[in-house]
Amino acid sequence: MENNNQQAQPQQTYQQTYQQTYQQPAQAQQVYQAPYDPNYAATAKEFLTKAIVACAISTIPVGSIISIFMGTNNRKNILEYIDRGGFHTVKIKVCSALSRAAKYGGIGMTIFWGIWSLYMFLAYLIVAIGIAAATT
Repeated sequence: MENNNQQAQPQQTYQQTYQQTYQQPAQAQQVYQAPYDPNYAATAKEFLTKAIVACAISTIPVGSIISIFMGTNNRKNILEYIDRGGFHTVKIKVCSALSRAAKYGGIGMTIFWGIWSLYMFLAYLIVAIGIAAATT
């Protein structure tokens, strides 16, 4: 038989040594200087005006074709402005989105007006043939 009556051995206790923490010396903070554009307000207004006009005329039959070119050129100018270091604000982002919407809206409405014009031409042609056949 085994002897289970072993004497309990005292457990060793370890005390953690105190380490004093030192504060790191303050480092020089770099201050971010945003680029300054004195013409930002005028430039953003011009971009936004062109984008809104391009979106507005994208539903007109001939304006849809004009809208494609206006939207494309305006968006290209916005991207060039940003590449030159201009501000990339919410207003500029909205101008870019509206310009893209004008471009694709113009493409869609050009297709719509083309199909509609073809449909109306064929309808008038059928009516004209019907009238001509009825009168002879």
